[in-house]
Amino acid sequence: MRVLFLMIIAVLGCELAMAADSNRIIALEQDVRNLERLVGNLEREVRELRRQPRSGRTDALETTDRSAFLSDAWLSAAKWKQVTLGAGEMEVIEILGPPTSMRVEDGSRVLLYAMEIGSNGFLSGSVTLQDRVVTKIEIPSLK
Repeated sequence: MRVLFLMIIAVLGCELAMAADSNRIIALEQDVRNLERLVGNLEREVRELRRQPRSGRTDALETTDRSAFLSDAWLSAAKWKQVTLGAGEMEVIEILGPPTSMRVEDGSRVLLYAMEIGSNGFLSGSVTLQDRVVTKIEIPSLK
């Protein structure tokens, strides 16, 4: 009886560890996709910089910052109307652009879209995914 109890505990422990690993894998996959997108943007910028005359390169490099890589497509209410329950994760990213951040909550991945408005406010919305499928949409609102 004691052996059976220990075996059950061992199996449950393995399942919990596998679930945690699954969440980590999902987060890593998202990070890889974000990095691939960033590399693509950087490659395009490098090609554009190489086409510019040498004297123009300094100005272009000084004005390049992180905001150049972020999409503002998510600021469009029409874009949010295109996102539907049951849509795939990549479809959401194609419509709204890459999220400003991502987190895992209760086994679901939440794509967060947010920006600071003034010193006291934020415009933020989110898309919740379960198994890479949209299960909840929170249209951006001022908070």
